[in-house]
Amino acid sequence: MSLARGKYGIEYNPHPVDEESSGAGWIVVVVALAALVLVTIAVVRRIASHPDEPPTTPTPARATADPGAPRDAGGLGAATSATNAPPARPPAPHPPPIPPAAVRNRPQAAQNLLLKLERAEAAHDVELAVSTIEQLRSLPGEAVADLDDSLARRLGDLNIERLFTGRNRQWVKEVAVRRGDSASRIASENGSTLASLLKLNDLKSADRLAIGQKLYVMDHPKFTLVVHRAMKVADLSLKGKFFRRYDLVAPVRAGAGNYETGTSLRAFLSEKGISFAPAVRSEIETLLPSRTPVLVSDL
Repeated sequence: MSLARGKYGIEYNPHPVDEESSGAGWIVVVVALAALVLVTIAVVRRIASHPDEPPTTPTPARATADPGAPRDAGGLGAATSATNAPPARPPAPHPPPIPPAAVRNRPQAAQNLLLKLERAEAAHDVELAVSTIEQLRSLPGEAVADLDDSLARRLGDLNIERLFTGRNRQWVKEVAVRRGDSASRIASENGSTLASLLKLNDLKSADRLAIGQKLYVMDHPKFTLVVHRAMKVADLSLKGKFFRRYDLVAPVRAGAGNYETGTSLRAFLSEKGISFAPAVRSEIETLLPSRTPVLVSDL
């Protein structure tokens, strides 16, 4: 602060103080700018040291297998959860019929065969899978008694594949069409059905056959159908060996005993009160020729 002579006498001169204050203000501004620059540099260095770090965002809730579980926080429900879920793996072409946990706590022979079956299924080795299942079902005692139904049904699926896709030589032979032959005549001469002949040869109809044409036909198949009243299943055997298992959809009216199908299998089944689902009945009609033995058991 200073005093000076002015126009109106002695006056207060504020300029020195203002100049001093102004100088201090500039110092504060410079310090603030320097601090801002340092902060900016620190932030830039941190970002540069983590270039791939994704921004933090809320993680959507995953779907739960429990149907009574609450909806996700966003309220989008199953649709959003399904979108966020990982894509499902494609199913294996021939998954093992027996869960891996079922291998444990069994006799060593059963464990070895179950593992062998798993490998055969994974490799889609149909013949090895069939022989392995047959060995498993022949094991004595209770080694695989709890798995027998599952094994029987898998064996039936494989046998159908062996018959109609593989045209297994133990059941199917190849014949040449002769002059005057018809598909129904060829099937009848070989103790088979017209429906099985058409399916074996992928024919929609048998109206046009050429002389010399090669056809596959079942070679006098010896089927036997065993109907188990109490178990509500029917087991089909071919040449004395188990072939396939079917479920019954209604109680059997026929009493225990030996029967034989007539020329119309559908009429025979209706008369004896042996009921199958339509698709099953169609397959049985395709396989069984007339005069097939049928055994009704109380088991």
